[in-house]
Amino acid sequence: MPTHISDEYILKRPFGTLVLEKDITKQKILSMLEGAKKIVTVGDATTERLISFGITPDIAVIDGLEQRSRRDHSINYHAKEMLCTNPPGTISKEAVHVLQIALETPPPITVKVQGEEDMLAVPLFMIAPKGSAVLYGQPLEGIVLVNITEEKQNQAKDLMNKISGYAK
Repeated sequence: MPTHISDEYILKRPFGTLVLEKDITKQKILSMLEGAKKIVTVGDATTERLISFGITPDIAVIDGLEQRSRRDHSINYHAKEMLCTNPPGTISKEAVHVLQIALETPPPITVKVQGEEDMLAVPLFMIAPKGSAVLYGQPLEGIVLVNITEEKQNQAKDLMNKISGYAK
């Protein structure tokens, strides 16, 4: 059973480095991703932005929506597809399970979410291998890049533990 949480509350403050919209360039993003073990994007606009820069995410988590409105075009990203269900404002156990499988599968992978992918960045901070980079959009501000370290994994575990009713 998914647990409803407020994504406005959880990810209101960037979990990593916020790159303001005006500062997002291919060179800046490439330099920030240098040496990343895995590159994971959460969100259609973030995924599309990286692909437009010629950067292919190892895993792209998308839902076909942008700011809760249906997108009028699809992302040109050829990858193995995995599907999961994750209702808006939740982190479902099914989605976390599919993300774990995606992380163990040779890339590139697209995880298509029936529902909403926004909150799925949180478990990714916890389960992505150290040295990976997880990128997600900060609406009307830019892109947040989270370098996965033991400290970030522990912060994410604390967040997941605070989500009432979520059990590993």
